[in-house]
Amino acid sequence: MRKIYLQTAILLAIALVAVLAVANAAEISKDEFKRLRQVEVSLQQQISEMEAELKTSTQLEKYKKSYLAAVPAATPRPLSDSEMAKIIAGARYVFMGDEHTTNQAQINTSIVLGMMRASKEPVTLVIEWVDISFQKEIDAFLAGRLPLKELRAKISFDKLWGFSWSSYSKILSNAKRLKAPILLVERLKASHSLADRDSFITATIANHAKQAKNMRYLVVYGDYHTLGAGHLSQKMAQAGFKPQTILIGDAAETYWKLLGKIKDPAKIGFADLGGGTYYIRNGTPLERSLSYRNYLMKMVGFKKGDFEEWIGPDDIVPQSASRSNFETLHNP
Repeated sequence: MRKIYLQTAILLAIALVAVLAVANAAEISKDEFKRLRQVEVSLQQQISEMEAELKTSTQLEKYKKSYLAAVPAATPRPLSDSEMAKIIAGARYVFMGDEHTTNQAQINTSIVLGMMRASKEPVTLVIEWVDISFQKEIDAFLAGRLPLKELRAKISFDKLWGFSWSSYSKILSNAKRLKAPILLVERLKASHSLADRDSFITATIANHAKQAKNMRYLVVYGDYHTLGAGHLSQKMAQAGFKPQTILIGDAAETYWKLLGKIKDPAKIGFADLGGGTYYIRNGTPLERSLSYRNYLMKMVGFKKGDFEEWIGPDDIVPQSASRSNFETLHNP
């Protein structure tokens, strides 16, 4: 048990280093706060421009609106890593939102899994990004019979998912290290409606739970599945998987409220939103938007010159007052 706590602490330390590398660990000014918000507006405009060309389905748009309407609007209460770890360690069913294009989201999956494994009761990790037909391959990897370097091709990761293998494979490695079984519930080889997907996932987990008494579950799916009428978390609750602890990262206004209060981006991590829902920083709204915009650019074929204003990594980094003063003195 002490070993698992130590492993979780190491993961938290790694995540903290990643945060500090992006954000200047100092308070930002009101003007800088306004600048960052304007950058976010510009990024969202660019995203909307490209999404219009992709012709997003009306079903997905309704699903997204339902999720956003369910995001708690209450003032968030910041939580320390240790406070969140205690909550997660005692949780039975954890639903966690995944931002597919940000590395921090996948790091956080490993962190939360470590927090759950700090308890004596077993935990099964449920993931979205491997087709259900590859359960034997995943089991073989976890048992040490299949090397990680061979698993990528065996599960058709690039064809069926296509996001960062470097980021997602670390989740597999950590599940193996923490001795946490993985349950596959997704049908990536064919197209299904969102409602049908959520129903199938719920039924698959319910069938698994019948054979695994006292099992706890960490279900990691895209944020839109975690909240909303008729969405996965609600269907799971109706099937008896409650109480639920829900971690969401796609909550931009929550982040801005926290930043407006705390002033220091490096100090924003977890926050209590009430009713068993919590905010987890899967990258700042700017980091999430930038990574998603770049992903869309590859899909649609946009280039820098296609935008009136180009926004790069340096533009989304919060500039602290101390750094601004330094630059003023050394760049006359």
